[in-house]
Amino acid sequence: MAKIILGLDIGTNFIKAAQLSSENGVNQLLAAGFIVSPANALTSTNPHDEQVLATAINRLAHDMKISTIDVSASLPSSKVITRVVEMPLMSEQELSSSIKWEAEQYIPLPLSRVKIDYEIISVNQETNKMKVLLVAAPISIIEKYMRIISLAGLTPVALETEILSVARSISISSPQLTNVLVLTIGATTSEVAVLHNQILIFTKSFPIGGNTFTRSVAQELGFELPQAEEYKKSYGLDEGKLEGKIAKTILPLFSTIFAEMEKTVVYFKEQYPKEELKNVIICGGGAKLPGLIMAVTKHLGLDTQISNPFENLTIDPKILPSLMPEAPMYTVAVGLGLKDI
Repeated sequence: MAKIILGLDIGTNFIKAAQLSSENGVNQLLAAGFIVSPANALTSTNPHDEQVLATAINRLAHDMKISTIDVSASLPSSKVITRVVEMPLMSEQELSSSIKWEAEQYIPLPLSRVKIDYEIISVNQETNKMKVLLVAAPISIIEKYMRIISLAGLTPVALETEILSVARSISISSPQLTNVLVLTIGATTSEVAVLHNQILIFTKSFPIGGNTFTRSVAQELGFELPQAEEYKKSYGLDEGKLEGKIAKTILPLFSTIFAEMEKTVVYFKEQYPKEELKNVIICGGGAKLPGLIMAVTKHLGLDTQISNPFENLTIDPKILPSLMPEAPMYTVAVGLGLKDI
């Protein structure tokens, strides 16, 4: 019997969802869709706003005609600490008892207020060291998401940080790429990560996203935000459009992102001197910014492409054309739908 999961990515600007099934090794996309997020509902602590957000999720699920209420949802990277830490080689039991002491160095909250999860991602017998992926999420955030999903009439069966979902999605859609530099551009944050042999080995997020670029265009050119958003989407980083005015406004903000990407490439070379990092995959709602692929290629000299999470999934050919224009924004939702199936 096929296992079916609804991947739910609750973003600042949009709520995205993808329902997937898995049977006999075949992953199938059953439905996908998105809806505008209610303004400020995600950051609000007001119970009324939580209900408004839950109602929007319920409406999206209804419009998609979902056949399951089991939900795998993402936690925002800005609220979750995700670090790869190096530790002495030890048994699983020893790691279980010592991980909290290690986590204290990276978590600015009392450990009683966070939920910690971890996974060993590599072991080096020569150096007697191992690398551990450490994830810590505030319990208040976890409870809030569980509450909202339940209010929407759905059942939360898993929660994980966005970058883990992205990593899973890319490993399915691009299995031929062993080492990948990942750039995810969301509405309020961007994240740079590295996959080594399809395993997440590095990640860092920073508070620059699509909304940041839109506000910059609005302030620089005297536009209202909706008009600035349209100009950003139409011209982006393309220096040949509109005399390069939009590109000149946005590029300085991208300097931080490009600098982080360059540092991450250096980090990879230090960690794996005998291997190459040749590919960049860009995900998220900001991935389709005009001129972005060319700008990343120019700065890094790496082969750059936009994420297509629908690659290697079985999909009804009738719905695929309508989904493809917004494919990169579904990367997290698809990764969530692939969790544990």
